[in-house]
Amino acid sequence: MPSSIPKSAPVLLAAAAVGVLGPLFEEMNGQAGQIISVTLSAGWAYAAVAYFAGMVCTTKRGATALGVVSLWVSVVAYYVTKAAQGDYQRADLSDTSGKTEYFAWGELLQMIGLWCVVACLLGAVCAVAGNFSRTGPYRFPSQLLLPLVIVAETTLRLAYPAPLQDQLAVTTWQVTRVAAIVAVVALAVMTVWRRNVPDRTS
Repeated sequence: MPSSIPKSAPVLLAAAAVGVLGPLFEEMNGQAGQIISVTLSAGWAYAAVAYFAGMVCTTKRGATALGVVSLWVSVVAYYVTKAAQGDYQRADLSDTSGKTEYFAWGELLQMIGLWCVVACLLGAVCAVAGNFSRTGPYRFPSQLLLPLVIVAETTLRLAYPAPLQDQLAVTTWQVTRVAAIVAVVALAVMTVWRRNVPDRTS
């Protein structure tokens, strides 16, 4: 147990940071804050949390557990932060003056529960891929998972933009997609080169 603490603690801390910083930077002025918010609030950022959780584990079972738990931490951190920002304050319709508000605990817990269930699947898949990316016969396809998730998500976001999505968000998605494609190509080239090294040295 003590030996697992140094491995899991930074992962869980990073998971909490992803959940908290996304909505925090959303309320900050300036392009840098918007870019950070768009990036950390993306689905692939959460996939990356579970993926890297799997990378620090030596067993598939440990990777699965840490991947799921790390996403639970991210989900709870995200929605608690959103709640603290007032996103779950609702007007009491029984008050005709409209001045009375209440906290929508049901909505908050429903969203946390929903995404924690999703995290059980997403966290397990991404964490196992992260674990397999270290070494073994499935290393290359496992390494491709995260950049391919990024390409898929950014392509969808660019094809179906949100109603209030501004140009900075669009540019962020475009740059992120290009970076992911470059990563895919680089991984493919490195894999081919590694496989040919024994032939060149023989």
